[in-house]
Amino acid sequence: MNPLDCHVWRAMLEKYHKLQPKPKMTDELRVALQTTWEELPQEHVNKAVANFIKRLTAYITVATSGGHFEHLQ
Repeated sequence: MNPLDCHVWRAMLEKYHKLQPKPKMTDELRVALQTTWEELPQEHVNKAVANFIKRLTAYITVATSGGHFEHLQ
């Protein structure tokens, strides 16, 4: 169960693809990703947290009843 939904990763990846010049060293990449994360609109993070809570609640419900868990959108 990944706490960051695809829309967060997608938003970060889109921003990374726009970076010029591209990071060439590990430290440069670390700084670029940290900056990308810090500039990510709070709305993306809020949606990821809300979706994670929904999936976690569903998982707990299913796990306690012995059922099968499927990804929720």
